[in-house]
Amino acid sequence: PITGYLTRPADAKPGDKPPLIVMPHGGPEARDYLNFDFDVQMLTAYGYQVFQPNFRGSSGFGAEFTEAGRGEWGGAMQHDVTDGVELLIRAGWADPDRICIVGWSYGGYSALMSSVLNPEMYQCTASIAGVSDLYRMLSDVSLDRGDDSQAYRYWTDQYGRAGVDRDVLELISPYYRADEIQAPVLLLHGDDDMIVPPTQSRRMEDALDDAGRQVRIRTFSGQNHSIMDEESRVEVLREVISFVDQHIGGE
Repeated sequence: PITGYLTRPADAKPGDKPPLIVMPHGGPEARDYLNFDFDVQMLTAYGYQVFQPNFRGSSGFGAEFTEAGRGEWGGAMQHDVTDGVELLIRAGWADPDRICIVGWSYGGYSALMSSVLNPEMYQCTASIAGVSDLYRMLSDVSLDRGDDSQAYRYWTDQYGRAGVDRDVLELISPYYRADEIQAPVLLLHGDDDMIVPPTQSRRMEDALDDAGRQVRIRTFSGQNHSIMDEESRVEVLREVISFVDQHIGGE
């Protein structure tokens, strides 16, 4: 069983289908909780409902559940997100023509990869500090910290059976499959991100542009992976709201 949270606008009535934002969490070994989330609250205040799936690989549900996500980048973890969206559509909670996906860090990767695997499901895609090229990410960690570093071991452990095989990693990297994405894409990234280099978003922009896709990128000077500066964080939220408003509309 996969759990998730659906947060709806305060004035939503039974039978209403507010536009849906799918928001896979970062990590991926983390989880969403039923508590205050400023991204979610901002989006619902603007008339959106937000779905947060705790896909396989999330923490907080036992070691076996977390381990089930290892080696499933682009695989089972993605299918869990898709299954959740399809359930909401079948249950009459979501309008299939008004769905966008927005994610941060691993969630940004998941958002991009979701739009590769299910290009007709989403009307727009936003990746914030997201990974787009798994092979380049591994290579950068190797050059920066060495193959014997904890960071390198973490990434190879996450990739699981894909290991360091470039051919396999390219298949599960949005960068190499940009031409399969149909939805407009928003890329946001901190210039001083030490966890996911901003080149991950810049190269994704180039790939989408080369494929003739609609893409916008904005980087934030002096900001790290979390973009915690208040003014910059407000700008991130404004960018996301403006982007989803344009493609699926809010209230």
